[in-house]
Amino acid sequence: MTCLGITLRILDDVRRLVSNRVSEISSLAVENRTRVLFITEQNAICRSQIFPFYFFRKILAKELGFTFSEVTISEFQRSVLRSRHGANIVGLQPWFDIKKNVLQGILDKIRNDNPQAKIVFFDSFAPLDLRLAEFVNSAIDLYVKKHVFLDRTKYGQATKGDTNLEDYYRPLYGLDCPEICFPIPAGFLDKLIVGPSFATSKAMLSTFLKPLRPDSHKREIDLHARLGGYGNHWYGKMREHANAKVHSISKIRVVSDGCVGSRQFLGELRASKMCFSPFGYGEVCWRDYEAVMCGALLIKPDMSHVETYPDIFRPHETYVPIRWDFSDLEEKVNYFLDNEPERNAITQNAYSSLRNYFACDGFPQHVRDIMKKLDK
Repeated sequence: MTCLGITLRILDDVRRLVSNRVSEISSLAVENRTRVLFITEQNAICRSQIFPFYFFRKILAKELGFTFSEVTISEFQRSVLRSRHGANIVGLQPWFDIKKNVLQGILDKIRNDNPQAKIVFFDSFAPLDLRLAEFVNSAIDLYVKKHVFLDRTKYGQATKGDTNLEDYYRPLYGLDCPEICFPIPAGFLDKLIVGPSFATSKAMLSTFLKPLRPDSHKREIDLHARLGGYGNHWYGKMREHANAKVHSISKIRVVSDGCVGSRQFLGELRASKMCFSPFGYGEVCWRDYEAVMCGALLIKPDMSHVETYPDIFRPHETYVPIRWDFSDLEEKVNYFLDNEPERNAITQNAYSSLRNYFACDGFPQHVRDIMKKLDK
């Protein structure tokens, strides 16, 4: 064989070695990826939990090898392609009214399709309770909830009605109901992770990455309080009570009553000095974050029993707490109408809390925390 022939053969051998090594490295990279399958609901409340994974997708892929795909619950139920996603982690996010037999079928299918995957349950429900804890405990590895009791011993305690809010407001309005208790299995609270709330929605996240814009006009509305939700149950009675308290405050400019579109609602908030946000079916509401986003002072029933993150419920630092029966609402409204510098300082602090969370790697850190717990 000539020198040229030997040289060409050596080059071919080198090329083969390099090609094989590249293939090995590529295969290893694929194996080391964190492949996540999200099985989700598509309403706005649920989307606020999932959207930040899309927004920070490049960072998560670069730092954690985090890649994901998403199907709706109905799509997943219809799918007959076994292990179509080859997931390491499956994130399941049902709606609160899912029937237990349907949920069990989904959990069984997840385990059948992805037998080695870790399962993370995403709870988007409004109340603080963990009503599905006993049912899902043996099937899941982690449970992510947007807001929880700061005092974890509150879990597993009986309440009149199915939430702590119902337990308080029903007697206040002369309503009665049976006692309910949601059992908490041993070790379940170790699986509990507090995740971010509505601020991670598509409508808000990018806004909070920007500095709070200075007011370009005078805020003509003293108090924003479009409440709605009236009726004969405890929630309706509570909202009617809150509305009556708003209208009992004299000599202030109020926006209340009636439903308006999102654009008008946010425009009103940007023209408001303060926003009154009573509880909904749970403590945390869209309106809390919308008020902060629009630079209106958030006035809300006391949140000292709640843990959520990022925390915009620090008394007189990021919001103004009032009593749950609204008895001091007028006092707080009048005080902060007369104290603009203090009012503005609180709104700035609240906005900065959310902006710093997003600008300083807050959500990717949440994902890292989840990954660390799953690796244990």
